[in-house]
Amino acid sequence: MKKHITPDQKTDALLNDNDTSANTQRSQIIALLKKHQSVNTPEFRQHGIMQPASRILELKLQGYPIEKVLENFIDGTGKKHSGVARYYFTSNPPATDNACSEVAA
Repeated sequence: MKKHITPDQKTDALLNDNDTSANTQRSQIIALLKKHQSVNTPEFRQHGIMQPASRILELKLQGYPIEKVLENFIDGTGKKHSGVARYYFTSNPPATDNACSEVAA
């Protein structure tokens, strides 16, 4: 009997993949943006994508409609960072009240 794999299971498997190739990271970025309305740079890094801006540029050159807004971000040590990129698909912009975020511990 063939087991049916749900889209969520496929996404989770992709996000848990230890491959750090640019191709896998691009696929992970797409999966994260589909799973969440938007993702910021520190959140991408929590998923092992260390240079999300480079991978996003590559995706945009492939035709993916990805945009960004800049926001304030408070890291785990309480330091505030200004101008942190939050990425989203143009068809699904983030809420405008997203002025400050914090990494979940």
